[in-house]
Amino acid sequence: MPYFKNRDNYKLYYEDINPFSKSCTIVLLHGFASSAAFFKKQIKILKNNYRLILFDALGHGRSDHPKTLDLTHNLRHEIIRDLEDLLDYLHVEGEFGLIGHSLVGGMIAQLICLKHPERVKFLILLNSGYIMIDNVIRNIFYNLLPYFIRMNFLEVVANSVEKILDKTIPYIVTSLADSLVGTKMTREDLYMIIEDQIFRMIHEIKEYDPSGIKCPTLIIGGRLDNFSPEQMSEKLHEMIANSQLEIIDMAGHFAPAQRADVINPIICDFLKKIQHDKSQLLQR
Repeated sequence: MPYFKNRDNYKLYYEDINPFSKSCTIVLLHGFASSAAFFKKQIKILKNNYRLILFDALGHGRSDHPKTLDLTHNLRHEIIRDLEDLLDYLHVEGEFGLIGHSLVGGMIAQLICLKHPERVKFLILLNSGYIMIDNVIRNIFYNLLPYFIRMNFLEVVANSVEKILDKTIPYIVTSLADSLVGTKMTREDLYMIIEDQIFRMIHEIKEYDPSGIKCPTLIIGGRLDNFSPEQMSEKLHEMIANSQLEIIDMAGHFAPAQRADVINPIICDFLKKIQHDKSQLLQR
C-alpha cells in the first residue's frame, strides 16, 4: 500500500487513481473519524475520466495513529499542510478540483480554495458546513449538542456558551477519561483547556467568511442530516456566490455512501457543465 511521510515523520496512506489521465485531477477529503474508503461509490464513477487523489488524515484509516492524545491538536492546519505536500510529492501541477465531506473534509476543501484560488478549478461540498470541528474536544462538544442547536449553532451557542459548557463539560471529561490516564493534568487545568477550545471555536466561526470562494461550487445537503443540518448548506449557498445548492430528501449525513444513486448523477452533471462552460470559453 502506498504511503508518504509527513513533516512530523508519520506515515500517511494515500491513493493515486488513474495518475496518467490527461483530464482534471480531483482531490477527495474525508471527514472526522472517517477515511478515504468512504468515497468508494464516488471513485467508481469518476476513476475512468479523472485522476483521483485521496489520503487518510493523520490518526484516521490506514495512516499512522499517534500514541499520545493532544487535546488542543488542530487537525485543520496539519491536513492542509499534508495535502499540499502530497500534491508536490505526486507532482500535481496546475488546477485541480476538490470534493470534501462533512465538517472537517468540507472545511479543509473551503480553506484550500481560499488559500489557493488560482489552482482550484471547482469545489464540491457534501454534507458540509462552516463549523471548525478540528480537534477532539470540539468534536465531542459538538456531538453533545441536540439537533435544534446545531440548526442555529451561532445564534444559540454564541449567546449562551457558558450555560451550555456547564452542562457539557462533565460529559466531555468522561469521554476523554481513558485517553487521559497517566497524565498529570489537574481538573482545573483540563476544564480551562476545554473552555478555551470552545470559546476559540466560536470566535473562529464568527470570523470565517467563505465569500472569497470564486470557483464553481456544488453544495449537497441532506434533509435528514442531523450532524450538518441542511441549514448549514443553505447558509454556505448564500455566502458563496458562484454556487449551486441541492438538498436531497430522505438523506442523512452519510448520503454520499447511502444515497449514491441520487448524489452521483448530480456530481456528474455538475462536472459536465464545468467542462461544457470551459469548452465554450475556449471557442470564443
